[in-house]
Amino acid sequence: MAQAIGRAGQVTITGGNDAIEIVGIAKFLREASKADERFNVEMRKAARQVAGNLVVKAKTEAGTVTRSRQAIQVMRGMKARSDRIPTVSLSHKSPFISKSNPSMKRKRPVTRGDVFFGAEFGGGARPTTWQFMRHRYRSGYFFWPTVRKEKENIAREYLDAIQKVLDTLKDRA
Repeated sequence: MAQAIGRAGQVTITGGNDAIEIVGIAKFLREASKADERFNVEMRKAARQVAGNLVVKAKTEAGTVTRSRQAIQVMRGMKARSDRIPTVSLSHKSPFISKSNPSMKRKRPVTRGDVFFGAEFGGGARPTTWQFMRHRYRSGYFFWPTVRKEKENIAREYLDAIQKVLDTLKDRA
């Protein structure tokens, strides 16, 4: 379960007893950006690098899924975004390229956003979701398992990135 409170607020990714939570990060980012105007620019670069590493690992994981064509096609639209915290987003309006049922035969083209949740969590309960693997509830097939597996690395990389930014700004002062 992922819970976000406000923009750049508290984020918790739980997977049992090993939850990682960075408390007070929003307050720290706010105060650091007031101390030096270059902080936000450098922090966005560093956080984008951390998010980019996660996207690469999730794309690799998508290739290992049983019906990997859906997962790979969806992950082609996943990008690291520029923010002070590691952020990934899906180009949800970009077209989903289906080999079995091309969009040109449809009334409305299918997008990656239409397919993401079915490819990630499965389906099969209704005729409209039979094209997906069996439903996995909150487990997921490729993106969320990667996030859970890498959450300690993500937190460590992010905290290291913050320290590097602070060291760089201190050296330039």
